Amino acid sequence: MQDEALHQLTYPWLIALSLVLTSYWLEDVAIAAAVASATQGHLSWAAAYGAVVLGIASGDILLYALGSSARRMKWLRRRLLNPRQSEQWRERLDADLLSAVLLARVIPGLRFVTYSACGFVQVALPAFCVGVMLAVITWTAGLFALSALSGQALADTLGVSPTWAALVPVAVLALSSMIWRRTQSKWHE
Repeated sequence: MQDEALHQLTYPWLIALSLVLTSYWLEDVAIAAAVASATQGHLSWAAAYGAVVLGIASGDILLYALGSSARRMKWLRRRLLNPRQSEQWRERLDADLLSAVLLARVIPGLRFVTYSACGFVQVALPAFCVGVMLAVITWTAGLFALSALSGQALADTLGVSPTWAALVPVAVLALSSMIWRRTQSKWHE
């Protein structure tokens, strides 16, 4: 019975679904797992990349929806944003939505507040989705390439499995991001 359950985990659709769901929790882990799955041949590179892009983009749109929901739910509004600043947010986001979305994708700690603010101030959803797709496609492709190329170089240099070597660059990025967020939060205390 256990063997059958483990065999089921190798189904490509289940791996892809796992990558989508993992991206809601930790994007960097999902990207590392996608590269590892593609390196091992469990998924094609396109399917692994597509699953992660789908997960990350839909998660970003859910942040927009969370901000939009805060307009109707007082308890959520108090936890997310200061409504008195909504006009200021609206002006900034309307002026340069694409830059705001792209910056929020690459600078740790900005995505949650920026994307939920977009929903709260009711930035045009189609424009927001275009910005998110551009940011996610570019960012994820960059991380895939970084992981695959530097992972292969590490595998050749250290003589380790290409799968494990491909995980190292994304793990380093994830750790750097966590350290950056902690440093930033300590500076703001």
